[in-house]
Parts: sequence; C-alpha cells; structure tokens
Amino acid sequence: MVQVQKTKDKRSEERDERFTGDFCLNLVSQDNSDWKIAIRPTDVSRRGLGFVVKENLRKGAYYWLLINRHKFRVELAYCHNHLGIDGMYRCGLFLREADGDLREICAAEGLLELETNDSSNLY
Repeated sequence: MVQVQKTKDKRSEERDERFTGDFCLNLVSQDNSDWKIAIRPTDVSRRGLGFVVKENLRKGAYYWLLINRHKFRVELAYCHNHLGIDGMYRCGLFLREADGDLREICAAEGLLELETNDSSNLY
C-alpha cells in the first residue's frame, strides 16, 4: 500500500486575509497614468495581492499599485468573473520588483489586523 503525503501550497500559507475596514487601493495603468482603477483587496502575500474590482482587466497587463505613498510595478496574473455577479471580477496580481514586500507595506500602513495570540481575552 502506497501512502500519499499531502503537501500544502506554500503560496496559500503565506497569504494574509486580515485586512481591516472597508477601503480601496488603486491601480494605475502604465499606458495611461490618468486612469485609476479602485480595487478592494481580499488577501495579500509578500509577492502578490488578491482583489475584487468592477472592471474586466487583461491578464498579463502591467500596472502601478498604489498603497498610500508607496508605488509598485505589478503584473495581472488572472481576472475571472466573481461569484457569477455581472460586472464584478476576482483578480490577482504579482509584484514585478525584486525587493518589494506587499504584506510588509500593508501591515506598516495599518491595513492589516494585528495578529494576537493572547488567550486572556477569551473570557
């Protein structure tokens, strides 16, 4: 009998789905800097960001991701219809800069909830 060991997806372990509040970030087209696209982030990792948007974006397109005063060159990895809702899309992008860390910047800007392991708050 051969046992198959399940391996975890390393990318899913690195995701952080604890965004605080209801806010938007912006994508700016590299072709037209006057065109800003509001996006609602859903999860973040060091090198990627998942989000929901109201525009069908083209896979492989390059954008600038604006996180407050920070600007990152990113590439759109995928864009699919979100839950069958007309005009709503679930997309993902990845960082094209070697030294950037999207999760670190989101945390530094106060966009992520702080992780707490203090069990004294349970009662």
